[in-house]
Amino acid sequence: MKIKSRRGDRCYWKCSTRNCPATVNTHNNIPTKVDANHNHPSDRMQLRVDDVLQRMKSRCKDELTAIPTIYEEELVKLRDREWNDDTHQLVEHIPTFYSCKDQLYNERHKLIPALPTTVEDITVDGEWAQTTTGQPFLLADDNTNGRMLVFSTQENLYHLAAADTIYCDGTFYVCPTLFYQLYTFHAKVDGTMFPLVYCFLPGKDQQIITWIYLDSLDLISIVLLQHNPT
Repeated sequence: MKIKSRRGDRCYWKCSTRNCPATVNTHNNIPTKVDANHNHPSDRMQLRVDDVLQRMKSRCKDELTAIPTIYEEELVKLRDREWNDDTHQLVEHIPTFYSCKDQLYNERHKLIPALPTTVEDITVDGEWAQTTTGQPFLLADDNTNGRMLVFSTQENLYHLAAADTIYCDGTFYVCPTLFYQLYTFHAKVDGTMFPLVYCFLPGKDQQIITWIYLDSLDLISIVLLQHNPT
């Protein structure tokens, strides 16, 4: 079956075989109307192919493994089975990667937003502005001197405030292409050096660097007040 149309949580499906009148209506993935009046015999091989493709799509949506790798791994699983005529025919019927890659990438886009093309397109909110434990991670998003993003956690800022020496460094090679540099603050925590604040900057002029230092001091002051309110 394939989707014919969609209205909110309702989907209207039709048989993927051309000119077959069979249809299914679903609401929140629950069938509400089924017309199974197919005008052709069941294609067992196509059902098996669809099952393999569905496993690929599910993995694309649920994990971050490279999509070509997912495709190859699922084919390897088939080839690792007992090799007989049945398995051989199934592998032969699996579409090539280039034939089905659009479907797989569409599933991945349900998990990961499309990459922005300008800094104005960047939207960091919801889960993308938090750590994996749900703590705030995006601490500043400023456009005073061009788009600047500052990422850290309250715990990291507390360690930074407690450090005897703070190390700062700007790097250009691992910085996202929409920004000029990634500027980081480092300090030792229990004798080991850690990056504690990450700043994505639009340039390296004095105004920008000064803003970063002043903003970081403000953030540290807030954290210290929270830890020592008196």
